[in-house]
Amino acid sequence: MENTHNFILPRTNLIGVGAIKDLPTQLLDWKLKKALIVTDKNMITLGYVEQVETILKNLFISYDIFDGVLHPNPTVSYVEDALTYFEKGLNPLKRDYSLIISIGGGTNHDCAKAIATVATNGGSIIDYEGFQKVRKPVVPQIAINTTSGSAAELTMFCIIVDESRKVKMAIGDPKITPYISVNDPLFMSSMPKEVTASSGIDVVSHAVEALVSTEATPITDHLAMGALELAFGYLRRAYENGNDLEAREKMMYGSVMAGMAFNSAGLGYVHAISHQLGGAYQQAHGDYNAILLPYVIEFNSAAIPEERLLDIAAAVGETAGNKNKAVDKICGAIRRLSSDIGIPSGLEQMGANKDDFSQLAQNALKDITTFTNPQQGAGEDIVEILTRAY
Repeated sequence: MENTHNFILPRTNLIGVGAIKDLPTQLLDWKLKKALIVTDKNMITLGYVEQVETILKNLFISYDIFDGVLHPNPTVSYVEDALTYFEKGLNPLKRDYSLIISIGGGTNHDCAKAIATVATNGGSIIDYEGFQKVRKPVVPQIAINTTSGSAAELTMFCIIVDESRKVKMAIGDPKITPYISVNDPLFMSSMPKEVTASSGIDVVSHAVEALVSTEATPITDHLAMGALELAFGYLRRAYENGNDLEAREKMMYGSVMAGMAFNSAGLGYVHAISHQLGGAYQQAHGDYNAILLPYVIEFNSAAIPEERLLDIAAAVGETAGNKNKAVDKICGAIRRLSSDIGIPSGLEQMGANKDDFSQLAQNALKDITTFTNPQQGAGEDIVEILTRAY
């Protein structure tokens, strides 16, 4: 029987302390005319945008800056504002952008992917919700990352909030994968503690969901298992001391590895439900994931082989003699890590409303991340997970 799996990544991934210095070499042969930088005002204040501006100036590449990404969750309205800027620029006669450079975390990268998609394919970003709906090549992108968690800088996925429906849309297509990703821990040392926590625990959710996905392969397994070990080994340190460069670098590698894993293996119900909570209440994505993950593991456990659960338990530093103990140990370890880094313990603390659970469940079941969840359920199963996590 045929059993094929694709493994999709950016063409080039610059990784490690000082990696930004390698970007000019990558751009030399591109013969670019003009770039649009997609970022937020905080990235400008921190000086990260200026470093990229210097690179472009030295290569005689002109550029404009769109800094209108304002919220931790990218929205349709941000994309539309950015598209207006893309089409008009500071000078409509000289817009002609041949490259988009996103600087920041997942919000900025996803916004850039959406701009790149609609700029060449037309319509609204809402038209591309789902999997492989992008027909034409998109504007080339470079994603310069400043957080350790979302891995949006190297994936083929784009998550955008449709404010009109209060839904986080999941858009997936290899065409929207950035050409170059940059992960330099020197760009991550200024992350606030709450961002370190939320993005860092996202690494854990990515790794676990990739490990139990129906599309997991030996390649994604090794990447995800390594990412899980790094997150449990270094996230507390990165949270306690943002200037701990070793911890920042290890978390950066964990984020990249988990992203490489789930980009090809897929995710599951944690992200399907979290996307809907984020669309409805606009709180930190990673926090939702941390709260939901133990309950989804328990729901999925009947469909996960015992050996896999024992391996996951070992990766989070626990020893378990059987499947049931492994589930308990894994969930306990996740909850302790979440508590240690200030993640809320329940959805009620994040403003969730029980009256919304039925609609949130129905929306979650439409999310493309459900396709690779190991245990398929119905709306009442999702409501039960939400209720237990409340």
